[in-house]
This record gives sequence, structure tokens and C-alpha cells, in this order.
Amino acid sequence: MSASSLKAKEPMPHTAHITGDHNTVVQIAGDHNTVVLGRTFLTLTRFDSQRQGAHPLSVLSPYSRSTRLLGRGDELASLRAFLSSPKPIAVRVLVGGGGSGKTRLALELCDQMQAEGWHTGFATRTEMERFSAGRNLSAWGWQKPTLVVVDDAAANARILGLWLDELADRTITTPHPLRLLLLERSADTDTGWWGSVFGGGYLALGKRELLDPADPVAVRPLGTPQDRLALLQDMLTIARPDHSLTLPQEDAGFHQRLMQLPWGGDPLYLMMAAAAMARLGQAQALTLGRTELARFVAFQEADRLQKMAKEAALPEALVLHLAACTTLAQGMAEADFIPFARDEQTATGWTSPPAALAELLHQALPQPDGIAPLTPDVIAEAFVLLQLRGDKGAATVQRCHARAGQRVAASVVRCVQDFADTSPEPLRWLQAIVQAVQQDAPALTALNDSLPVASLALREVGLDIAQRRLALLESDGGAKRAGAQNDLAVALGQMGQHSAALHAALQAVAAYRTLVEQGPGGFEPGLALSLHNLANAQHALGQHLEALRSAHEAVQLRRTLAAQWPDTFRPPLAASLTNLANRQSDMRQQAEALETALEAVALRRSLAKQQPDVYQPPLAVSLNSLANRQSNLGQHTTALATTLEAVALYRRLAAQQPDLYLPELAASLHNLATKHGSLRQHTATLPAIQEAVALRRSLAAQRPEVFGVELAKSLFVLALCTSDLQGAAAAWPLAQEAVQTLRPAALRLPQAHGPLLQVMLGKYAALCHAAGQEPDAELLAALSPLLSTTPPE
Repeated sequence: MSASSLKAKEPMPHTAHITGDHNTVVQIAGDHNTVVLGRTFLTLTRFDSQRQGAHPLSVLSPYSRSTRLLGRGDELASLRAFLSSPKPIAVRVLVGGGGSGKTRLALELCDQMQAEGWHTGFATRTEMERFSAGRNLSAWGWQKPTLVVVDDAAANARILGLWLDELADRTITTPHPLRLLLLERSADTDTGWWGSVFGGGYLALGKRELLDPADPVAVRPLGTPQDRLALLQDMLTIARPDHSLTLPQEDAGFHQRLMQLPWGGDPLYLMMAAAAMARLGQAQALTLGRTELARFVAFQEADRLQKMAKEAALPEALVLHLAACTTLAQGMAEADFIPFARDEQTATGWTSPPAALAELLHQALPQPDGIAPLTPDVIAEAFVLLQLRGDKGAATVQRCHARAGQRVAASVVRCVQDFADTSPEPLRWLQAIVQAVQQDAPALTALNDSLPVASLALREVGLDIAQRRLALLESDGGAKRAGAQNDLAVALGQMGQHSAALHAALQAVAAYRTLVEQGPGGFEPGLALSLHNLANAQHALGQHLEALRSAHEAVQLRRTLAAQWPDTFRPPLAASLTNLANRQSDMRQQAEALETALEAVALRRSLAKQQPDVYQPPLAVSLNSLANRQSNLGQHTTALATTLEAVALYRRLAAQQPDLYLPELAASLHNLATKHGSLRQHTATLPAIQEAVALRRSLAAQRPEVFGVELAKSLFVLALCTSDLQGAAAAWPLAQEAVQTLRPAALRLPQAHGPLLQVMLGKYAALCHAAGQEPDAELLAALSPLLSTTPPE
């Protein structure tokens, strides 16, 4: 199709007709692979036409394959092993933040396997919707080994769940393997989009058996300075072909700086940095942060579109506005764009022929039947934020959502993840979308699926969605309501509303018990998960005996499941073992806790040895727990070594996805400080606890109800360390701040936090006495009711 015309249409694929039963026809048309069985067919897109980008900035798109694929040998080897496994049908989930290189890696795999005789390509969202509307999906067939890539898996969660139901229950056999590679920014195997795809009664077990491995695989950052340097140089050559800048190839200091950059392991950010170097110079470009790099490129894209609009005598602001709207909607067909552009002009007061606008934007952002969104995502989001500001921008987002629904919502969710720390507008847009669909259960479910469970920025809106969704399922007595209750318990706990979380978790456990008692239905995994979450809620409220019982039952259930389905349930068993170890420690069962923690780490080490990208993050969780158990039994040197391993893992994870892993990094640094302190290594304790306090101050500023207690604990450790190194005069203000910070939580939940508060107050009083200071009388008076009723541990 011509890039300058919307009139010329690609010929429709010719459908062959054959006679007989269980025959399969595979058709190829242009850039698309069409896999056909009778009337049921799936068209796969290779994006070959986008290899030569339509405009200068298209080189940043993964589809252009403009630079070499560097540092991905291990990932490709792992993916090829997945393709060659003996399973007839298998599914893998590949996760990584925006710009981490997921799509580029999948494209390379498609190219390699296509050359080896496979049918490969991406199933776009439009194609997934069309495919799922057909019938007899279980009879869908493939004539060759086939790899189907689904990008933005959360947005396709409902369709994927239905399709995998059919594939897991499939009775027709095939001599050729089928592989599904699902790409998404993040995945929590307990809730969110993962639950929609792989959950749901007895079929869930069959769907989980298709997974290889059972948990999502994380795309690692580029791990060597040589790979990072080579990618920068490749992009610089493209950005400045007339006079390519040369980087200091052998400069150890420059190598070290590349490795320390928070975005330095993400290919897209390295490419954007090279584009910035071409204009700003090396020194200035490397001082830019993630959002600054994205905005720099987005400004260039806006300039390009403005020039095109000016040459076509079309309103520049309107062209930019419609490009932002089309990007929010993840692209528009011509038939959708023309009426949308007409309505937008009515709403905004601009006037210009919609057909001329469509023609221009198709030239600027071409796709076969209309207008493509800007890519990659982070640049697209920066562009949208530049164009849709203030109340008018919010109104535009709402109109776009009314037209394109979940596509716009998914774009806004990603925008919140990437820009919440620099702009409050995306979160306001998302809250307005939630309000607009508050009575639409499928839309709320789709929104719930699109939210990363661990995201700091999205916790509040996640709770809002969970509450609204559960309210709409009030009359449902089945698995959907049980799952929604469990999701609500998690969301409440993440917001620090532990009493409400306990209530929701108890309801989820009761609902799943009823489902299990009603007969075989595959609901034991849901019961185990709800018990695991119940133990967490009980612990947060200081109900340690009850939490221990819930954790024990969760482990027992998951042991039984893991014995039958080891590949699927060994990972959740390891999670419940870590939880049980912590609850045993709460009840002073330190020897039992150490044994359980060692089992959890051993299990996760074995998993991480097979799939390090998948199981290193949960291994870090278990290592932190094990270190505390070792320390409790006086194994301080061993505990320090264990904690150092956890810190190293979390540093790498937090550098790549700070929104998800900064809390865990702060916790591991706190643990590191306490382990150094146990060995009287005060000079090593101080920098670790200072870093932990700095991180937790930032987190508590965003969510005091969630991170206030953790900040108080770190402040108290900092006070102790400061006392040892600098004396009581420097330490007592820190101890006072620790008490003041813990005060709201202790007054609200005295059973959970009162004992720690008494320990802090005792040390605070001693430091004040040693420094010749009087304790804060007002603070002590405010805490006096608590002190009279809470015995110290």
C-alpha cells in the first residue's frame, strides 16, 4: 500500500477451500502469515514493511530493526529452548519495563524461526478480537511449527483466557508445535491480568500446564559496558551519518558511568540518549533522566508534524491534537478516524477537512488501513502529555475513551507508570476513566487486568477499581466473586488498610472453601492463594497465631498441588514457605523458621538455576527472609552474606523498574544495615541505613500510610548507629523522629506496633538523658494511653 494514499487497499487474502475432515490450509499474504482451518483463521503480522522507517525517528521503533540486537544471546537461547521443548502447545510470558527490548527480542526470534521453516508473527489486538469472535476455536489448526507473539498481553487478557481454555481442553492432535509468547510490562501470578488468563476453575490447571516456565520471564538489562557502548555507537552513526560522533571505546571511567546510569541497561533509552548526543553532545545527553529523554524525542516528533501541517496548509495545533488522540487509541482505521476528527473539531472549535487531515496523518504515521500511533510507548506518552494538558486535555482523553474504550485506558495506565513522578495528569485521566465505567463490570475487569499490582503510582486507583468491581459482583456466588474478594484484600493491604484487608481476605477464604467443598472444580489453588494473603493481613494486625495457622494451611495445600503439578506449583509453594518462615519467627519458633526459610531458598535457587530471569526476583525475597532467620539464631556472618546477595539482586531490579522494586531495595538495605550492626561493623552500617532511610523517606512521602512504619524502623536503626559513631547528642533527634513517625500506626494498631514503640521510647529516653535533653513532653503525653495498655515484648 502506498504511504501517501488511503484509497489503495491491500488485496484481501484469498481463502482456499478443501474437502475432507481435519484438513489445514496455511496462507501467506504480504507482511502477514494467515493460519487457516476451514473458517477459523488467525492472521499473523511480521511488520516487514516497517523495517525502513517512514520518518527519521522511526529508527527508534523496534519494528525498524535499525540497530543490531546486542547482548541478547542468552535470552534468544532460552527462547529457542522453549520453542524446541517436547510440549505440543506451550506458552511463555516475557516481561520488562517500557524500553527494555521485549518487542525487539520477539521480532528477532520471529525472523530466525521464519528462516528455519516456522510460521511466525504477531497477533495484533484487532486480529485477536476478530479471531475470538469466530467459532470452534478448539478446532483451529496449523500446518507448520507456529510461533504466535501477543504484545500488550494485559489488553488481550479476556481473549487469551478464552483461547487458552480451548487449547488446554484440546482433543484434536497435531504433529506441529504451537508456541505463544505473551509480552507485557509486568505480571503478578496471584492477580491482575495473569489471573484472568490463567485462572478460572478446573481449566486453570490445564492452562497453567501449558506455561513454560510457570512464572513470567524478565528481560534483563544489557549487562556489559561493551554492549551498551556498541548500541550507543550504532545509533549515533544513524543519527549523524554525515559526521558520526565517536565514543571513548577504551575509557574505563566512561564504561563505569554507562553501567551506573539508571536507564543504561534499557536499549530504547540508550538509543534516545544517542539521538540526544547528536544534538546536545555527549556530556549533556548523559545527564538526562528517563522522562527527559522521552520528552526530548517527543519534541522532535512534534516539530516534524508541525512542519508537515504547515506545508499542507492545515492547522498545526489540530494536527498535533489528532496525532495525540490517535496515539491514545493505539491507532485508528480510516473509517473510524474521519468521524472522530469531525467530532473533535466540533468539540474544540477547529475547522479543517477531515479527509485532508486523515491523508496528512497517514503520510506521517502510516499503517495499512489508517493512522498508526506514535511508537515506542514512552515517546508516545511524552508526546500525548505535551499536547493534552490541563482541563481541555482531560476532556479530550474522556472523549477518546468514549470512542476507543480499553485501548485508551491501557495507554493511560502506561503513561501513569512512566510519568507519574513528573506529571499528575495521567493519574487524573485514569481516575476519570474509572468513574466513567463504574457500572461496567467487563470494563472494570479489563482495567484491573491492566494495572501492575506492585506499582506505587497505581495503588490508589487499583483499590478503587477493586472495590467497584466487587460491588458489581455482589450477586455472583462463584469463582469470579471469590477472585474479586482476594484482589480487594491485596489492594487494601497495599494501601495500609489492614483491618479492611483482613475482612476481605476472610471472605475470599470462605468463598473458596465453599467452592472446594462443592466438588472437583480446580479451586484449591484459589483457596491456597487466599490463605496466603489472609496470613499477611493477620500479621499486619499483630494476629500472629492466626497468621501462622493460615500460612501453615497454605503451605499444605500448595505441597499437595506441587506433588501433582511440580512445574506449575513449586514457585507458589516457595512463596508460601517464605511466608510461613516469617510467621514462625513472629511466634518465636526460630529453629523451625530457619528450616522453613532454608527450604524456600533451596527451592527458589533450583528454580533460578534453570530460569534466572524468572526466579531471581522471588529468590531475593526469600534471601531477605533467610538472613533474618539466621540473624535471630546468632548466625550473623552467614546472615550478612545472605543479605549482600539480596541487595545485589534488588539493585539491578530497581535500576530497571524503580516503580516496582524500590520498596524491596529499601527493605534489603535496612536488613543489610542491621546485619552489619550485629557484627559491630558500624562504619559499614551507616551508609546502608542512610540509603534505606533516603529511599523510605521518598516512599513515605508518596504513601505515608503504607511506608511510614518502615521509615520509622529505619530511622530507629539510624539513630542507634549514629549513637555508636557520633554519640547521643547526634542520635536523639533521629530517635525522636522515629517515634514520631511510628506514632500514627501505633495508635491505630496498638497490637501490631505497640511493642516496637515501647522499645523505641526506651532508647529515645536513654539517648535524651545521655545528651542532657528532656524528652518531648507533648509526644509522650500523646502516647500515654498506649503505654498504659501495651506490654513490652
